[in-house]
Amino acid sequence: MSAILEQLRQHAKKAGAAIHRSRKSEAKKPYRKSLFSSSFSSSSVIEKTDIVSTSSPWDLLPVEIQIKIFSQCGIKDLLQLKLVCKAFCQVLTFHEQLIARQYLRQARHGTLPSPIGSEREYTRNPEDDVVLLSDLFPPAKSAKGGHLYTFRYIHSLRRRAKLCSKLCYYLADRVMDRFVHCEPAFVKAMFPSRHERNEFLERGKSSLWFNLIPLMYYTLYFLESYSLARRELKNALLQDMEAGRLPLPISPDVRKSMYRDLQIAILRSAPFTNTSTLICTHHCMQLLVSYLRHTVPPEEPVADDSWIGSLLTASPFLRIVEYFSAEIGDGGSQRVQRKDFMRNFHNDLMLNEKDDINSLVFQSTPVSHLHSSVQDVWFDVAREELASRRACPHDAENIRVWKGVTVALDIQKIVMAHSNLQQVWNTSWTLHRLSPLHHGKEFQSLLGNQAALRTYASRLKVHLTGDSFAGPQAPLSAAGAVDHDVFSRTGPLRDCVWQALSGPSTQATSEKLSGILVTLEYENITYRAALLSAPDGRRTSARRQQSTQLPLLLTRFPNPLRQAFISFLSANFDTYCSVLRLPSTFMCTALEMYIDILRSGDPDGSSGSYRVVEDTVKETQLTLSFSPPVAPALRSLSINLPRGSFTDFVRGSNPNSELTHQKHSVLSGLSTYLEKHLAMKLNLGDLDSGHHPVNQPVRLTKIACGSFVLAGDGKMKLVAPSGQAGSSSEDGATAARESRDRLLSRANEALLQAVIRRAAMTGDEQT
Repeated sequence: MSAILEQLRQHAKKAGAAIHRSRKSEAKKPYRKSLFSSSFSSSSVIEKTDIVSTSSPWDLLPVEIQIKIFSQCGIKDLLQLKLVCKAFCQVLTFHEQLIARQYLRQARHGTLPSPIGSEREYTRNPEDDVVLLSDLFPPAKSAKGGHLYTFRYIHSLRRRAKLCSKLCYYLADRVMDRFVHCEPAFVKAMFPSRHERNEFLERGKSSLWFNLIPLMYYTLYFLESYSLARRELKNALLQDMEAGRLPLPISPDVRKSMYRDLQIAILRSAPFTNTSTLICTHHCMQLLVSYLRHTVPPEEPVADDSWIGSLLTASPFLRIVEYFSAEIGDGGSQRVQRKDFMRNFHNDLMLNEKDDINSLVFQSTPVSHLHSSVQDVWFDVAREELASRRACPHDAENIRVWKGVTVALDIQKIVMAHSNLQQVWNTSWTLHRLSPLHHGKEFQSLLGNQAALRTYASRLKVHLTGDSFAGPQAPLSAAGAVDHDVFSRTGPLRDCVWQALSGPSTQATSEKLSGILVTLEYENITYRAALLSAPDGRRTSARRQQSTQLPLLLTRFPNPLRQAFISFLSANFDTYCSVLRLPSTFMCTALEMYIDILRSGDPDGSSGSYRVVEDTVKETQLTLSFSPPVAPALRSLSINLPRGSFTDFVRGSNPNSELTHQKHSVLSGLSTYLEKHLAMKLNLGDLDSGHHPVNQPVRLTKIACGSFVLAGDGKMKLVAPSGQAGSSSEDGATAARESRDRLLSRANEALLQAVIRRAAMTGDEQT
């Protein structure tokens, strides 16, 4: 047994010695010959070098394949792979440019960065962001020709993309958070459950997030180009001073003019030679600055906004991301984050203030900020450039965040714009009649004139706050300032916005709704008013030169604020305002019209149309008022109709009244029922006919149902469709719900148009 083991041991030693000799002989041979065939080596485009062996199958792979494998890794992985072994470090170092080029080709769908021009167009798809980013920030040029594609360059792209992505996420979060707090009624009506509201917020943030990222790349490009131009200007001035061509340091006014010229040069070169690019970047800058201002508490007004200019220029985006992160509390203690931000921001300011070259070529200023106002960075120059290209005013840029809800990036601020008059629904309005608004001394037009809307918004804010220094044209009066009790509940006025309000032509009326929406955003609540135009035919005949007829005014204000707003309209537009009272005949006609539109979805009058009426109108309450001689002790009588009973009266009505000698309406059927069962002869059918005596003893003063409320003393509320989306397994129910919502929208718009026509009637037409 021992002899056999000894024999096996000898054979093992011989085999080990043979393997050792074979390895030595292979190591003495040229490495390329041992790995690759002569045909591959002669056709390879990779420069040959002696690569350290890893003693693994990796050595058998061609270098081209190794480069493709490395290019699939992330930039952080490449730096870590250099530490794995000497062979990896040698391949990554020697073929760095080839790996970086292949990495970019894959990210850019097969292309490399190219000079950006005004004729090029870029998509806003997230997968194409790297194309725009690498074109805006190309690699450095090599002294031997071409460009230097390095890991450092790819890392710089990744750093910029990460900064822009974080900043856009914070902005999207702030926009949606502000919208939810300013529009609680709309959010609750559109999204009843908490799950639906959370889904709306998440989808809204995501949509804003990836739509803002390309715009933020342009913004970062401007700020970095401006920073580089200032550095080059500083070095050029230092050379002039050393050569004796600059005897004295440059004054602050001259420096401001020089910086302005640098910005003009940037805006007149690619990519801003494309006007649409200039406009969208302007919107993005305004959005960014407006939310930086919005973070300042209203009780701590800051007249000097030069700190925002320093945030934009000292360390572009880096400090802004830290600022928003500390404001939101993302990633740690807000107190610690704020202290870190203040320390870093202070160091940036001190670094610029103690710059030796700056102190030599520029005169010192009493302030530490580089610009005296944020308007000195981008805004003044961009507005002049847009005006020179005749691009002002221009349309706002809309970003869709939900079906029927878009975010409008306006030139002044960001506003939430609902399609199809969504901002009018779900609000209890007080109705007023307005005479024509005269504005010819200041503006030729009012509707669609952004300059006019901004001017009057600023003037109204001055009128309400009583700040006589904010504008020279604000006539302060006793009615101008809101009383202290209302102010204590609402908090200080944050913002005042006038924006155009428009909707599509309705199928029920073929008339386009338009007007002006006034939003007063206080700290604790948001109030609104709407000025709506008359139908096109009546508006044309009644319009005067240099005036606009907006006959219907809707207000949702407490009484002191309503009086202040009406006094502002009277002082600035020479208009007369009165409460719009609705007669019984109008309310009866409106109810019949509303029911007819709901039933129009099924012209055959089948059970489907009655089901729509029942599901939409639901329970109905009619309030009847009596003349004093008829019932001195009875002022009003409320009649409650359950949904089933109301549907029975609808079934008994005859919509095709032209084929009969007598019209049987819902109200006439109700009158017959009351006379038969309660011995009350009310003659409600006479109210609906429109041919009743002037001293009619019975008046219909209020209609309240599940879809609208209309009162004779000038109150109205229109309920928006639910807008809830069903699951894929409920296609039939979803289609029925969408059809019902369309009918409800048509009926609401038709009722609103009827109220507008009533407000536009003259005294002769009303009688």
